[in-house]
Amino acid sequence: MQVKFACQQCGQEIGVVFGSEPVLSINCTTCHQTFSVMRPAIAEEILIDWKNEALIQKIRADQSQSSNASLMMLIIQVIELLTWRDNGAGQIEAIKLMRQWLVDNEAAPTISELMRTNSSQRLNKRH
Repeated sequence: MQVKFACQQCGQEIGVVFGSEPVLSINCTTCHQTFSVMRPAIAEEILIDWKNEALIQKIRADQSQSSNASLMMLIIQVIELLTWRDNGAGQIEAIKLMRQWLVDNEAAPTISELMRTNSSQRLNKRH
């Protein structure tokens, strides 16, 4: 890659040829002023960055979709358990299922902590 610019001291045109190095130090041949020149980002490098960003966003979207599917399955299972006609055993199973889902997914640590706190408070009230 070749870059040209004018010397700030004397106006002489300075040419720099970059290989693989990102920064070069060059002197003006007329006034001997020293310049540090950075290789400009080229379209390919920018395109690679955009491709990487797109891949990261796709992975996040896939994870979100997977989490949504998991949450939908949980809701369906809880509804099925809550509609059992078994004197409350389905409710207990639904609560166990929700707690296990929270532990497995760690998606809602605040809710998980709240459930633990409420459980301990209920145990204290019973004793």
